Formats: sequence, structure tokens, C-alpha cells
Amino acid sequence: MQQQQNAVESSSTTRDGPYQSSARRRSNRRAAPALTHVTPQPFVDPIARVKRESIHWKRKVFHVIGISTVALTYALTQVTRLEALAILGVVAFIFSSLDLLRFYVPSLNKKVREDFGPFMRDYELNSLSGSTWFFFSGLLAIALFPKVAVSLGVLALALGDPLASWVGLRWGRTRLPGGKSLEGSITFFVVSAIAGAALLAFMPGLGLSAGGIVLLAAVTGLVAAFAEWLPIKGVDDNFVVPLAAGGAGAALLALIS
Repeated sequence: MQQQQNAVESSSTTRDGPYQSSARRRSNRRAAPALTHVTPQPFVDPIARVKRESIHWKRKVFHVIGISTVALTYALTQVTRLEALAILGVVAFIFSSLDLLRFYVPSLNKKVREDFGPFMRDYELNSLSGSTWFFFSGLLAIALFPKVAVSLGVLALALGDPLASWVGLRWGRTRLPGGKSLEGSITFFVVSAIAGAALLAFMPGLGLSAGGIVLLAAVTGLVAAFAEWLPIKGVDDNFVVPLAAGGAGAALLALIS
């Protein structure tokens, strides 16, 4: 009799177990999806740390493609300053408006976090994104400086910044004031100078000698690297680099042209 009772209880427990597991699974499916911006995973982000201490590959690729497109399109086409301001101004207005609006509309902010979390640093989830800073800087640079100088500054940001971050995080040993590495800053300068010289060589109607091209690319690359290093609290380097490098390029052009 006791054995039969135990068998009944065991059978009941067996039936209840799967039922409870199924209920939990249904409950989990009904739960709101987690945000996609999480601690970087192995093989996706080899240095599994967050904030500025992660390589963040998806963000780097997005950064290179998006900003390089702006630099190359402006440099290698016949688009005028007014046309560039109009085109970039429309894109900047739409993107920046949404970037600001999400702080006042929780549902929009949640959607942005879910869809664009993999492309954002954690500090951008609750503040202006680096893209908004870049749009502001790009518009100012186009309005103030010649096409050549603007293109060099934007290209330096597009290529020098992500490569400097990668080198600094993987091989940086000498720390500069502000936390960045000397190795990363040197990489920023070298990449910006080489990319700038290559761009100048292909720009139509430039009218500079080989020495002038090398000098202009080197100076803008050096200033861009210095601007990226500057520990200016509260100001994103996506804003500082194009303006600093573009201003230096414009000043040098006025001297050598």
C-alpha cells in the first residue's frame, strides 16, 4: 500500500515537472526582450570589457564606412559647399532630432537601444551619440574651411580614430595624460597622414606639388592625432577632430597656395 502511494506521488511529480517548466517557458516568451547592448561576447569583441576599453568591432566598421563616405564623396565629386551643407544638413537634422527626441520618448529610446545597441558605446545610451557630434562638426567645418581641408579632417577621423583605438587597446603600453596611449596616437598620425596623402593625390584640380601634398597630409594628420588625444571633458572627439584638422589644413593651404 505504501509503495502504491509512493508511486502515485512520483507520477504526480513527474507530470507536474514538465508542466511547470512549460509554464516558465511561456512566461519567458511573454517577457520584454532584453536590450542588445550587453557586455561584449568572446569572438565578437576579443577584449571583453565595456565602455572605451572594448574594441567594439561593429561600431568601428560603421564608423569607417559612414564617415569615409562623407569624406570621399565631398573630396572626389564636384559637389559645392552649399550643396554639401544642404545634403548633410538634412541628414543631420533628421538624425539629430531623433537622437534628442529619444530622451523625451521612452518607447523611442527603448527601440533605439534594441536596434542600435551593438553600434553604441554604453555612455551613448543615455547621452548624445557620436554621430550627432560628427554631424555638428561636419557642418561647421564645411561652412568654415576649404573642401581640401575638410576632406582631410573628416578622413582622419574616419580611419585614424578606429585604428588608433585598436592599436592602443591591444599593444598600447605608454600612457599619456588622459588615459590614451602613445602607440595609439602615433598610429592615428601615421594612418591619417598616409590616407590624406593618397586622397590628395587623387583630388581633381588640386594644383599642389608632391612636397606640398606630403606636408599638408602630415600637418593635418598630426593636428588630428593631437586633437583626438586632448582630454576635453564633455566634448566628443567626433566633434573636435574634423574642426581642428580642418582648421590646420586651411591655415597651411593659405600659406603654401
